[in-house]
Parts: sequence; C-alpha cells; structure tokens
Amino acid sequence: MPDAPAYRVLIDAISHLARVQREVGTGLARDLDCSRTSLALLWMLNRHGDLGIGELAQRLHVDISVASRQATALVESGYAERRIPVGSGVDRRVRLIGLTDAGRAFTARARHELDERAGRLFDDWTAEELRSAAAALDRIAETIAHRTGDLAELRASVTRAGEQAAEQAIARTAAPAPDPISPGVLAGAPT
Repeated sequence: MPDAPAYRVLIDAISHLARVQREVGTGLARDLDCSRTSLALLWMLNRHGDLGIGELAQRLHVDISVASRQATALVESGYAERRIPVGSGVDRRVRLIGLTDAGRAFTARARHELDERAGRLFDDWTAEELRSAAAALDRIAETIAHRTGDLAELRASVTRAGEQAAEQAIARTAAPAPDPISPGVLAGAPT
C-alpha cells in the first residue's frame, strides 16, 4: 500500500485537534454549568458586541431559527437581552442581542477558567513554541477559508456545466442523461 499523501497527515491532525477541542469545550461548559453552544454565543457577543439574529446565524453557521432559539435561551438565563438599535437611519423593528452585566461577568469567568486550563496544559511550552503553533494554525485556517471559496465556485461551475451537458443530451436523444460530473465527487462524497 503506498504512503498517504502528505496533506492526509495534516487532515488527520486537524481532525484529531477538532475532537480534542470539542472534548475540552464540553468539559469547560459542563464545569461552568452552561451548554457549549451558549458559551460560544456568549464569547461571540462579548467580542463583537450586539448582533442581530441573522448575523448570529451567519457567524455560527446555523439556520436563523437555531440562532433564535439559542439567543432566547441566553435571554431567559439573564445573560443576554434583546435591544432596539439606536442611531439615525437604523431599522428600529430589528432586535439585537447583547450581553447583560451578568452575561459579561459570566463570560469573563469562563475566559479566566479557560486561560487557567490552557496555562496548565501548555506550561512546558515556550512562548516561541506557542506563537509558532498559533501562526501555523492561523495559516491553515486562512488557507482552508480562502480555498473553500474557490471550491464553492468550482462546484457551482461543474454543476452548471453538468446541467448544460444534460440539457444538450436530452435535446439530442429526448431521454434524460446522467450528470457527467456529480458535485458530490468534488465534495468528497462517496460515489
């Protein structure tokens, strides 16, 4: 069996890191008596300020109804509140979600706990090793984010080309033709 391509090693390491990150996040959320999702939403609001439900959904990569339920849970817990935007030219029908004092205090406590845990986990790493690892992870994330946009456009082009080829085949034979290139192939889906 031939050796795996070099990028496979990287993909496997990223998958391993993602699993460990989920486990750490779940443990932290459990210890703070908060869901991982609520914790992520609190950190997002703390970092970006008041956000509308649509923007929350976009940043969380979830449906608007999911973001709305998550925001409602934070409001009911007293960590967030719905606000009317202020300023000239704003749509006052829109409601923003923002942290309350209790939400900011909880988020600060959660951040402190995360810092304490990370300090213990990486106590034998030098500052340079930490900066180097962070730079590598940022580069990986930026590469994936940039190329994912390229792949989305490629998939759309292949889909359009496949649809055009199918239409031409139908016109020639009056029988449906299979899509010559399945978009699932580019997405890595099993065929």
